[in-house]
Amino acid sequence: MKKRVIAALLAAVMVMSVFAGCGKKDDTQSTSSGNSGATDNGESTEAGDDGLKTLRILGVDHSGTDGDGRTVKLSEWINGDSKLWEKFTSDLAERGLKLEVDLIEDDQYETTINNQLAAGLDYDFVYIRPLTTKTRLNMVQQGQFQALNEIWNQYGKPETKEFFENGPGSEVVRLNVLEDGNIYWVSTAIIGTYDDAYFGSFTIPSIRKDWLDKLNLEVPKTTDELYQALKAFRDQDVNGNGEADEIANLAYNEFSGGIAQYWGLGNDLVYVDYYTGKVSSPWYDENIKDYITFMNKLYSEGLLADQSNDIASTYVAENRVGLLFDWALETWDEPAVVVPEGEAAPYYMGLLCEAVEGVDPLIARQRGIQKAGYDYAATKQADPEAVAIYLDYIATEEYSTLSEFGIEGYSFEYDSEGNLVQYSDSELSEVQMIVKQPALWVNNGIAPRVQKVDRKQEVAMTKESGYSMGYPEEGFEDKVKLIRDIYENEDKYHYAAMVIDMAVATVEEIDEVNEFSTDLETRSEEILTNLIMGSYSMDDWDTYISDLKGLGLDKMIEIYQNRYDRAWAD
Repeated sequence: MKKRVIAALLAAVMVMSVFAGCGKKDDTQSTSSGNSGATDNGESTEAGDDGLKTLRILGVDHSGTDGDGRTVKLSEWINGDSKLWEKFTSDLAERGLKLEVDLIEDDQYETTINNQLAAGLDYDFVYIRPLTTKTRLNMVQQGQFQALNEIWNQYGKPETKEFFENGPGSEVVRLNVLEDGNIYWVSTAIIGTYDDAYFGSFTIPSIRKDWLDKLNLEVPKTTDELYQALKAFRDQDVNGNGEADEIANLAYNEFSGGIAQYWGLGNDLVYVDYYTGKVSSPWYDENIKDYITFMNKLYSEGLLADQSNDIASTYVAENRVGLLFDWALETWDEPAVVVPEGEAAPYYMGLLCEAVEGVDPLIARQRGIQKAGYDYAATKQADPEAVAIYLDYIATEEYSTLSEFGIEGYSFEYDSEGNLVQYSDSELSEVQMIVKQPALWVNNGIAPRVQKVDRKQEVAMTKESGYSMGYPEEGFEDKVKLIRDIYENEDKYHYAAMVIDMAVATVEEIDEVNEFSTDLETRSEEILTNLIMGSYSMDDWDTYISDLKGLGLDKMIEIYQNRYDRAWAD
C-alpha cells in the first residue's frame, strides 16, 4: 500500500530470531557491520574486542526499485553509503550489537538454505520462509532452534516481553506456538487500525453504481433485488454494445465469492465461526441449498460468467461486468474498464444484500493483526543475549519508523498537525525507494517488520481517488460510505473470518491432512460447480455429502478445530 501522507502512529514491530546455517558458500555475499566476533571454528564469542556482541545472519539480498526505475539491492546499501543502513547498524551498536550478514540472491535462496541444512548450520539468525513446516518441526525436535519466548523472558527488556505476551505481537506469536507451548520462529505482522481500534481489511461484492444510475435503479437490498438489477443490466443493454452480455463475474466453484455470505455461509470448504470459534463447513449449513438455487438461477439465465473460460479476466475491461467480488477499498477495477465515449465513468460500489429473513449477510474480514509469511528463527549456537538485543530493538517505535519511513529530515518530516510527510520528490535513490516500500532489510531480507496501516487514511485515499477517475465533485463517496460505516459501527454488522488463524500443525496433522485434502477439495469444487451449472441434481444431495465425509471432511474439521483451539483457547 503506497503511502504519501499518513498519520504518525505508534508502531508495534514483530521480530525475528536466529537460524544457524552452514559455513559461507560461494554463492553468498558476505558483509559485515563491525569486527567478526566469531572464532575460527564458527562459534560466537561473548563479545568482540570492541565490546559488541555479534549476530551472524543469513538472508536474501532483497532488492527494490527506486522512483527513477533503478534496481537496488540490500548488499549495495550495506557496502555503500546508505544513511538508512548506517542508522540501523549504529542504533544496534549503541545497544551492544553488531551484525555479520551473508546475503544470497532471491532466486537461489531456497536451494541454498536446503543444501546448508544437510551440511550443518553455522549462522545465528536465519530467514526460514522457504523451509516447510515439517522441516522446521524436525529442526526443533533435533534441538537446532532456540525457544524465542525463553530468550525474551530471560534476557529481553520488560517492554519487549510485554509486546510479545500481551501487546500486538501476542496475536501473531500465538499462531506460531507449538505443542510444547514454545515459539521457535517469529513473523512479520500487519496491524490495521481505525481510530486506534484494531480492524483488518475486508472483501465484499461490488456492483456498477454508474449502471444503476443509468437505469434509475436503487441499490439492491435483497438478493431478489440483486437478481432483478443484474437482469435489467443485460435486458436493457446497459453497456450499449448491442449484445446481451452483461454478467456477474463471480467464482462459483468455491464459497469465497461473496454471494454465499449473503446466506450466512462460511467462505471456505472448512471455516471458523468468527464469533464462536467453532470450525465447520458450508456443506453443513441449513441455507446452502437456497444459495445454490440462487446461483443456479443466475447461471441458467446467462447472468453468471463462465469461470471455465480462459478470458474471464478480460470481462471487466470489456465493460461487461455488473457485479464482482474484491477488496472493499479497491480502486484498481475502475481504470481497467473501457466505456463508450460519452458514458459515465465506471464506478464499483460495495453492497450487502439480505437473502434470508433474520440472517445477516456476512463480511469476510481479516483480523486486525495479521501474520505475514516472513519467518525467522534462532539457532542453537546463537548467543541468546545477542538475539535479545536484536528483538529489543526491533520491538521499538524507533525501529518501526526507520524501517517504514526512514529518518526525520532525510526521508520524512512532521507537519504542523503532527502528520508524517514523506519526501516524495527527493533525488536520492534510497529516499525514493522508502517512499514506495519499506527498508530493504525487512520481509525477506534479514529482519521482520510490522506494517501499521491506518484504515481511516485508506478510506480517505479511496474517496479521493474518485476525483481523478471521473467523479471530481464527490470522488468515490458512495463507495466509501458503507465501508466507513462498517469501520465506525462494527457491532451493526456480522463477519466471517477470512482465514482460520491456527497454531502450527504437528507432523502427524500435516501427514494426515496431506493424505486426503487434495481429493476432498477437488470433489467439493466439482459438486458445487455442477450443482450451480445444473449438471448435478439436488435429489442426490445425501450422496454428495456422503462423498465428502468419505474423503475426510469431518476429519479436516476436527484437525483444524484442534489447531484453532491451541492458538485461541485462552
